[in-house]
Amino acid sequence: MPMEEASRLREKIIRLEAELEQSKQQLRLIQQDCNHVYIETPLTRTCSKCLQSESLYY
Repeated sequence: MPMEEASRLREKIIRLEAELEQSKQQLRLIQQDCNHVYIETPLTRTCSKCLQSESLYY
């Protein structure tokens, strides 16, 4: 029983990791094509449309 549970969890992790990578790629494409509208704070600026964030603290 525990071995079956462990196998099921490993399969789920592999599936979720693949889904995460796909989502990251989709987000990168959205952010790459965005005409950014930034909201700035003293430390960061974040696009209000695609949520790309950049540090202004160097």
